[in-house]
Amino acid sequence: MQFSRKLAAWTAVATLSAAGLFAAETTPNQHRRGQHRLDQFMSNLNLSDTQRTQVKSIFQEARQSAMPIRQQLRETRKSLHAAIKTDNTAQIQQLAGTEGSEFGQLAAVRSMAFAKAYQKLTPDQKSKLEAMAQARHERHQRHNPTATS
Repeated sequence: MQFSRKLAAWTAVATLSAAGLFAAETTPNQHRRGQHRLDQFMSNLNLSDTQRTQVKSIFQEARQSAMPIRQQLRETRKSLHAAIKTDNTAQIQQLAGTEGSEFGQLAAVRSMAFAKAYQKLTPDQKSKLEAMAQARHERHQRHNPTATS
């Protein structure tokens, strides 16, 4: 139970904080926003210089690993848009499945990076991260009361 709560907390905050690093980025501005979120995340947890270096390296490696997947996702989306324009329902179904698989691959890369980064945190930082995730969840619930967790 406690492990799943911690995992959920890490996932929620990490997704909020660093999602821009692994989304299908296409512009330098999107990368800068993702980097800003990561810097803010590290600052909020008061990471040491060593931890900052380790976490940045983890996310940079993940970003590099995700690059070919993001490129393939862009190609899949182009093909999907072409299939939509020609009303090719069989191809739309096939490409939609491919797109889902590629999103899943990106989620796996992202989740593995978050798991590695989580291991670099001290127990106090992990507690603070869980509190941040809980506060984010509560804010989300206030703004979207019909959403489920």
